[in-house]
Amino acid sequence: MSETYHFIGLGGIGMSALARILLQKGKVVQGSDSKASQLLEELQKEGAKVRVGHIGDATKVIYSSAIQDDHEELKQAKQKSLPLLHRSDLLHALMQGSKPLLVTGTHGKTTTSALLASVLVEAGWDPSFVIGGIHLDWKTNGRAGSGEYFVAEADESDGSFLKTIGFGAIVTNLDNDHLDYWKTPEKLEAAFGEFCAQANPDYLFWCGDDPRLAQLNPKGISYGFGEGNLLQVCSPFSIVWDGVEYRDIALNLLGRHNMLNAAAVFGLCLRLGVPEVAIRSAFGHFAGTGRRLEWKGKNRHGIDVYDDYGHHPTEIRATLQALREKVHERRIVAVFQPHRYSRVRDLFEEFPGCLEGADLAIMTDIYSAGEREIEGLNDRFRASMGVLYTPREGLEAFVAEKLLPHDVVVTFGAGDITKSGPEILEKARPRLKVGLLFGGTSSEHAVSLMSAQTFIESIDRTIYDVKLFPISKSGVWGTKTEEILSELMQCDVVIPIFHGQQGEDGMMGGFLETFNIPYVGCDYRSGAICMQKAWTKLVAIREGVPTSSFVEVHKGDVDADVEIEQFPVWVKPVHLGSSIGITRVTRKEDLKAAMDLAFSFDDALIIDQEIEGREIEFSLLGNDWVRVGPAAEISKPDVFHSYDRKYGAGASHIETPAHLTDEERKRGEKLAAKMYKAAGCKGLSRIDFFLDREGRYWFNEINPMPGFTKTSAYPQAWKSAGMEMKELCNELIILALHRSRQLQKVRGR
Repeated sequence: MSETYHFIGLGGIGMSALARILLQKGKVVQGSDSKASQLLEELQKEGAKVRVGHIGDATKVIYSSAIQDDHEELKQAKQKSLPLLHRSDLLHALMQGSKPLLVTGTHGKTTTSALLASVLVEAGWDPSFVIGGIHLDWKTNGRAGSGEYFVAEADESDGSFLKTIGFGAIVTNLDNDHLDYWKTPEKLEAAFGEFCAQANPDYLFWCGDDPRLAQLNPKGISYGFGEGNLLQVCSPFSIVWDGVEYRDIALNLLGRHNMLNAAAVFGLCLRLGVPEVAIRSAFGHFAGTGRRLEWKGKNRHGIDVYDDYGHHPTEIRATLQALREKVHERRIVAVFQPHRYSRVRDLFEEFPGCLEGADLAIMTDIYSAGEREIEGLNDRFRASMGVLYTPREGLEAFVAEKLLPHDVVVTFGAGDITKSGPEILEKARPRLKVGLLFGGTSSEHAVSLMSAQTFIESIDRTIYDVKLFPISKSGVWGTKTEEILSELMQCDVVIPIFHGQQGEDGMMGGFLETFNIPYVGCDYRSGAICMQKAWTKLVAIREGVPTSSFVEVHKGDVDADVEIEQFPVWVKPVHLGSSIGITRVTRKEDLKAAMDLAFSFDDALIIDQEIEGREIEFSLLGNDWVRVGPAAEISKPDVFHSYDRKYGAGASHIETPAHLTDEERKRGEKLAAKMYKAAGCKGLSRIDFFLDREGRYWFNEINPMPGFTKTSAYPQAWKSAGMEMKELCNELIILALHRSRQLQKVRGR
């Protein structure tokens, strides 16, 4: 008579994995669960039968620690004197005859075990595996392989990880959790010590960066970023072990914590004899597991939603850090559903602050997971967390109402919050009011109008309501100043499209910052520095970036004797761009006329030694994460790139990307990023260099609001990188909002 396995809680992630292996081995599987789920539907398609309320003709009954003694089906099994197997006992039985590779730890078990299984599959070793999440490449959490190895998570939550002795093992970390079972941290630590002691030390990899594991100091191979580890992790991702450096490992996972998980897998697989090429290949295309920072979708308002199983404060912090590394300056909105009253009670002091990595944090009520409610705990926990609260009913609508275009939402918790993402995406329809300021009194007024036209034509009207604020050449905004200021203050973000004085030099930024209005571009301090050519050259000198020799002259010093040792030189107004007021001088006799021209536009000038070379321009984006776009080269049919050559009908050709060697490109990008940070740039800038015949870069100038005309290098550079002007507008708005949030945090301290 064939055996029939009845699973109480068949739809659970751990139980369903075991059921799948039994089905693949030809066994009869049935089971029940308290509610329908996708996992149950999939198991039925694979041959399992669902029986709710009775065990039928079962010959063995499988249960987990979540099943209470008074469960009806458990009582039926006892009345029939049927064999009862805890989930861990069945796993132990299934691993007999194989070489178990066990992964344990408070956090990271699922990702680590799934990655380990992926490597073995890539190597052609066909392992069996049971993991606590859906492998996104294979759409399953369990498989019966024909190989000798069996990969499984060793569950510390109920002590069952001590039942099986692993041929190989990974211990990711040791943190306080499941104290409802262990009662004290000391008992939990002792159990981890026992797990390590019974593992084969030649194939035991444990995280030496974890202070509690380091205190246990088990026999085996420690791994981590710390120098004392036998297997040391370096960033960018490389590994040093046994005197061998494995460089430039490509990992398709986010976060420092996943670099640690992957390092353990890398080391164990090398020790097992897996070819390095198979390890690298699996790392490069591993898609991860379900509910581990799993992307759920994006709507037309640019909002992305991720879902994560994290319900422990350490997990939440690590996931938010990893997400920040991915989305950079976009606003992160964390939505947290606490899991189990006992966990909240036991870790009550550890939870506050765990959501600080988000820009906006929202929490809802504790998901009981079948536990009895602890009276008053919900209220006390909400007060301790200090974040926005909403009841579970109506959560999706509440979150959607708080969102802005381009937000990144991540739902946290092991409960039913995993279902919220699609509904949040459906309900979220936010818009932003964007003000465009342009024109002004600068001599570059006409360029500002041309740049503004590009924004007007490109900005996405499906998510932005655009208000135009033109300023005349004489400085007139309109007839009613109070109304204009009121409309300006109603804008969510402003794009001040000014070139030259009275705008690009930081004046307009300072004005907007006074009213706490988020705006695109450098702030008033860096704008003032960047638009003073002599100051930026002094910054370059301080940073060790080569720049030509120069003399700064102020209008009041015009009678001073200016000594120029070598010609040709360039005479430039210090605060202007667009080639306005600039003269190339080859003789001393022509110097005064050139200076008079510059002083007709500005109250200061520089006399700059000419550098003979190619004009290379780098376009940069970013606040805390700086991106350098493809270099552009200005082809100069004449010696001077005049105003008409920039903006007229015969505008010079811009080569994007510029023809540079990889070494020249990397060196130029590094210098550009260095100057960007040194000058305090935020949002965007274009940084110009000369590249001489010896291959040496010479810093020329910084444009904190470069041109956005049809012939300007900045938008062309990003277009050549695949970013059209519409997307570039989005990026600039994201950066403006991010800087405003950071400023508000500083002011709020």
